[in-house]
Amino acid sequence: MNRRFGIVSVACACALVVAGALPSLAGSDKQLQNVKGSVSYQAPNKTPVPVGVNAIVGVNDQYTTITGSESLGAIILPDSSQIMVGSDSKVQLALFNQTNMANAKFVLYDGKVRFAVRHPQGAQANYTFTTATGSVAVRGTQGDISFDDKGNMRVNVYELCDKNLPVRVTFKNGQVFSVLAGQSLAAQLVNGIVRAEVGQLTQQLIDQFSPEFGVPTSWDEAQGRVIAYAQSQVNSVTDQIPGSNLVPGGVNVGGLFGHKKSTPEPSPAPTPATCH
Repeated sequence: MNRRFGIVSVACACALVVAGALPSLAGSDKQLQNVKGSVSYQAPNKTPVPVGVNAIVGVNDQYTTITGSESLGAIILPDSSQIMVGSDSKVQLALFNQTNMANAKFVLYDGKVRFAVRHPQGAQANYTFTTATGSVAVRGTQGDISFDDKGNMRVNVYELCDKNLPVRVTFKNGQVFSVLAGQSLAAQLVNGIVRAEVGQLTQQLIDQFSPEFGVPTSWDEAQGRVIAYAQSQVNSVTDQIPGSNLVPGGVNVGGLFGHKKSTPEPSPAPTPATCH
């Protein structure tokens, strides 16, 4: 009788230890999914814990997501926002809280992320992605961020829920840049000095991320903005050319952006537009 009681006690104790080692999915409102490959989470001052392929675990503030090569993770948040974590990346969910506004802070140590920050039922969102070079402030938006150990940063913006709330990138030297839908920011750290510029989004810049994350769900809108900008630039030139008014609207440049999209590896099902 005592022996049986001892076995049961040991089994219960082991179960409690295992349960305590893993985040509680039932009570967690923040989750991490291993979409493919090698994905782990790491609590502060703890050893990384692998997540099985297709498995979903609960995570807490200060937890870091770590991915290996040819891997993809997804951080799913209570406001329906989703942060995809690309291969060979390290991203910390510093905090998330939600009252009348969803506030989230991430630290991108290295790698790539795709953010889809949503505005469900009219709610507002305030997300910040921090790197060693600067920070990216996001409202209702879809886009990509990459950062490497040399201080190079790329920010693509595909969608804005409110055109008056662009993505805002603030560097540690005080420089501030606004990035609209259909634009991309590139930044380099040269001899300790940040050099950044904002330009129009192109298919080539999209393709830096699409093999891992797939084609952005709002790429059609972003593409439309790129074409409209290019069209206006061409028209401003052709308007100065004698006889150009014989061609209504000037030169049609839509075909310039008709590149064949790369076929991505399997990735999560396309997410709906972030502004709904």
